[in-house]
Amino acid sequence: MFEKLFAVCLLVKDLEVSTRFYKDILGLELNSQDDGFTDFKMEGTSLAIFQKDKAVSMFPERFMGQTGGCVLAFQVEDVNESCKQLKQRGVEMFEGPKTTSWGQVVAYFKDPDGNIWEVSGK
Repeated sequence: MFEKLFAVCLLVKDLEVSTRFYKDILGLELNSQDDGFTDFKMEGTSLAIFQKDKAVSMFPERFMGQTGGCVLAFQVEDVNESCKQLKQRGVEMFEGPKTTSWGQVVAYFKDPDGNIWEVSGK
């Protein structure tokens, strides 16, 4: 039934702040923008952000829960170098880079809404 993840859509408090974070800090390329919506060009699965109070056109706010309830995991060629670049852009890594007990190098930071990003080695 479910064979391919089409998109990850995050509900955000302030679309302008989050768009700047994803575009200017993380360096993601804009794909499209509309009233209360921004999505970014990604290989494979789409990454989109929705202004929470505008997303009520899709479903009632009572089903949205609290913001910051998501972990996004991305693989990079060099975790240490990626973390160095993110720190230079003002991103605070709250954990790592570190090597897990299973040998994977990982680091973690939060976006403006508290969603956790994992950066891991390929």
